[in-house]
Amino acid sequence: MVSHVVAFDSIPLSTGIRSAASAEVMLEGNPETTTWPVFTSTDSKLSVGFWECEPYRKIKQSPDKVEFVHLLEGEVRLTDNTGNSSLFKAGDAFVIAPGFDGVWESIGKVRKQYVIYE
Repeated sequence: MVSHVVAFDSIPLSTGIRSAASAEVMLEGNPETTTWPVFTSTDSKLSVGFWECEPYRKIKQSPDKVEFVHLLEGEVRLTDNTGNSSLFKAGDAFVIAPGFDGVWESIGKVRKQYVIYE
């Protein structure tokens, strides 16, 4: 492997980290998710990896971070706090900019690649 390069396909699926969203943000569904970190900067402001969940709806607030998402599987509906919504499907890519306040809905099983900067 080349020094200072991490290939996404080198991350074994058995290393996934399981966690649950806090009860106060969950609206419905299974709060358990799995994350496969690929890279985290030394100052922890930048993280890259894979993330997966079963169907759920939760409150999502991103006051100070930006998140790039590339959906690999499933569908996601994002609805802002004024009621505007967008539906994204496998193959789509989007950015959640700082200041987003609304609802994330995973429709079916969802898997994504992500890049987060805080």
